[in-house]
Amino acid sequence: MRFEILEKRLVEALILLLINARGKVVSIKATSLAKLAGLGSDHSAILKTARFLQKLSRYKFLSTEHQSKRNKTYRYILKADDELWQLVRRDPERAKEILIKILHE
Repeated sequence: MRFEILEKRLVEALILLLINARGKVVSIKATSLAKLAGLGSDHSAILKTARFLQKLSRYKFLSTEHQSKRNKTYRYILKADDELWQLVRRDPERAKEILIKILHE
């Protein structure tokens, strides 16, 4: 599967996750987002999802924190007052377009 198609599915899964969020903070791991997007739990899908989340983190859409000192797993955090959260809540289709455009730069 091409990376552009994967990114589109991951963006849709992230938007769905934010729309259905009940609290004020959402924490995401690459494995859980890959499963939510329907990519499975194989190593290549998880690595591609992690690369996608790192791109969003570089553009300051997500904040990161280490899972533990021994583990190299990152947990990505979105809060209710973050720009991406507000954009998804106001207009999910526009948020999808913006994220895909930014990721393809």
